[in-house]
Amino acid sequence: MNPIVRSGATARAGALLVLLGPLVSWGAEFITAAAWQDPPYSPLYNWVATSA
Repeated sequence: MNPIVRSGATARAGALLVLLGPLVSWGAEFITAAAWQDPPYSPLYNWVATSA
């Protein structure tokens, strides 16, 4: 049976992907916020969209 835990380059690549995913997502949020002018949008303030 193969072990679930990986070591070496495979483990480093997996850890990099796990850490890189959220960073790419937040980068996209800030790019969207910079382009979204009306109504003003801030990803650090507008966690949930509400219609008012």
